[in-house]
Amino acid sequence: MRLNHFLNILALGLLLLSFLTVSCIYYLIYLPRIEEQVISRQGRDLQAVQQGIAYAQKNLDTLCYDYAIWDDMVTFVDNVSPQFAKKNLFDNAFEAANVDGFYVFNRQNQLVWQYSSGAEFVSQSLPLSKAQFVGKILPSKAEMDGNRPSVRSGLLRMNDKVVYFSNVTVMPSSGEGQVAGSLLAVRNVSQAIHEEIEQFSLIKFELEVLAQPKLEGQISLGFREPPKVDKIAAQHAWYLHDALSVPSLKITVNHDRSLLPSIFTVESILMFLSVLVMSYIAIIPFSALVVRPLRVANAVLDKMAHRGVLLTMPTAWAITEVAKLTESFNLVVEKLQRHQNYLESLSFNDPLTGIANRRSLEVFAERAHKQWREGKGAIGFIMLDIDFFKPYNDTVGHQSGDQALIKVAQALMLECRRRGELVTRYGGEEFCVVIHGDNMAQMELLAKRMLQRVRDLNIYHQASPFEIITVSMGAVLYDGYHPEFANDDWQQMIRLADEQLYKAKESGRNNLQVLHRKVSPLFVVG
Repeated sequence: MRLNHFLNILALGLLLLSFLTVSCIYYLIYLPRIEEQVISRQGRDLQAVQQGIAYAQKNLDTLCYDYAIWDDMVTFVDNVSPQFAKKNLFDNAFEAANVDGFYVFNRQNQLVWQYSSGAEFVSQSLPLSKAQFVGKILPSKAEMDGNRPSVRSGLLRMNDKVVYFSNVTVMPSSGEGQVAGSLLAVRNVSQAIHEEIEQFSLIKFELEVLAQPKLEGQISLGFREPPKVDKIAAQHAWYLHDALSVPSLKITVNHDRSLLPSIFTVESILMFLSVLVMSYIAIIPFSALVVRPLRVANAVLDKMAHRGVLLTMPTAWAITEVAKLTESFNLVVEKLQRHQNYLESLSFNDPLTGIANRRSLEVFAERAHKQWREGKGAIGFIMLDIDFFKPYNDTVGHQSGDQALIKVAQALMLECRRRGELVTRYGGEEFCVVIHGDNMAQMELLAKRMLQRVRDLNIYHQASPFEIITVSMGAVLYDGYHPEFANDDWQQMIRLADEQLYKAKESGRNNLQVLHRKVSPLFVVG
């Protein structure tokens, strides 16, 4: 054998060995990782669609809850009045909220009033005769007898329609007292909802209402059960059943085909040959220009997936396309952040007055109470109630009453603009103010200013002895934390403020009653 032949054979052997090594690395390490990432990506697509389907129902919960904690609704359920329904339960209000059906049930789960946007959403379309309807859709007898508040939501099949539903028990806004009945609101799962979910999730999918509520050898998932991806596919589909376990919807997600990995292609062979030729001369610049941006992108996406937060990527890359890609990614992240902030604002603000709602109250009060227990400043809670508000509503109408609520809320906000002060709508015509301040004198002065600010609105009130809208206020103020108050949580503080509010009403209304909670200093006598 000649030397050149041996060198040729050796070179060929080295070439084949390199090819086999690169092939093994690609097929045994690199390709499985790609498949794992694609499965993870497709799984996130499915979860995004599932979460979007579930989130589209939240506005219905908010609407139903607002009506359910309305004190006048308790009276209406106990004694159905056509005049009340005509003045307060407007068809255009339900149309504006995209509600297709609104049903009022008494304590015996008997329908006493209903609204429907069309014939397909009348009460006869509800599966009232099904054994599980009471308990799954409406509160059970045990919950009614126990006067326990309850909330239910999900999907419900109404003949050939599938709707979102929300059911909330009707009881006084204070959260205490007898349950009068429950409200059931439904919204049709329509093409408009489909488009809303696509805009929210940024995923293209198909939503199909099953013509026959039966599946042959298929498994359906619950409304909030996340689907799983077991293998890579161009599309994944799953079925959803309603709250009564009736198969109702088929969801099909079409994935980006460019993300599907190739097993053996001309491109992969060319890549292997390019790796063999260029690896020794381009490994360093390749790593700096391509691998590093991919690693940064993967790290950002990994943090987003595991921490549940939106992050941006660096955009200072030498390759123009990579820089533009990261800039486009950042624009998408910023858009998603704006959508997320908007949706969060809807869940933390009262839809009528625009101020914070009870959910915001819980978050803020918990944080303020924790800081107070750590010895940071004083804390106070003020409960306000508009005097003789029901006669005002009866006199001027519900819409004027709403305008009065908005003006009172804005007046209170003008006084509570500093850090550590929050005005919230507690329910109906009642407000709650949380103050995390420096001392009790400062907080009491703030309460007096709010009392006078409402008077200065000078809103005429024919049914009030003061002839203007006024508020009664009860406050509980705590000085710096002391172990004597270790058992006073923020809920207890609100109850104490509510007791002072009751005293303010008993003492003639339009006044402030304050309870000072502080430890008197000890003096040594001798």
